[in-house]
Amino acid sequence: MYNWIDELVSNTDFSQNKPLRDVVYESLRTTIITGKIPVGERIIEKEYADKLKISRTPIREALKRLQSEELVEYIPKYGVVVKNVNKDDALEVYKIREALEILVINNTIDNITEDEICQIKKLLDLTEMKNSEGDLEEVQCLFKEFNTCIYKASKMNRLPLMISQLNDYLHHFRNISILDETRRKSAISEHKKILEAIVNKDRTAAEELIKKHLKDSLSVVLKEI
Repeated sequence: MYNWIDELVSNTDFSQNKPLRDVVYESLRTTIITGKIPVGERIIEKEYADKLKISRTPIREALKRLQSEELVEYIPKYGVVVKNVNKDDALEVYKIREALEILVINNTIDNITEDEICQIKKLLDLTEMKNSEGDLEEVQCLFKEFNTCIYKASKMNRLPLMISQLNDYLHHFRNISILDETRRKSAISEHKKILEAIVNKDRTAAEELIKKHLKDSLSVVLKEI
């Protein structure tokens, strides 16, 4: 148990100019979505509070926020535990994400600039190179950067945050898919085809590619679940 509590403590940065409840919330959330706290593990307020030398109130407030996000759940006569992700949860997240991603891609087609296209092409070349070198950590970062570039090019400010929150829910499972070499290569190829469809302003192809990309990602997540 103390292994993850130590991880939790290391993620708690009191130097931030934020209310204590927000600092604790962000620390707990990061530690949960990165899979450091096992599913079903009980989060005991007193142990965390004692370790940080703070009161239990900000921890209690943070857990309530996490419960509303369905990252933890309260079990009567037992306490708050990290919530399990089941098949139905994953299917729902991907259905919502598909609808949002299609909206993003259509706006990207309308708004992307030549400079942004060049930037994404360089990013994809770098991703291929890092993948051939076996630098999985960098590939993971570049995948995220690809999505960020597409979202930015859409000129939609709120949707990326909504998608990010959905992705956080399945963060641990999605990261595992990076270890699958076949899936990793396919994802890079799909990213290239998505960019090509954007450049050609081919909405039908772009939407179909997004659906396939998410379907393939979902299959890996479901296998892990």
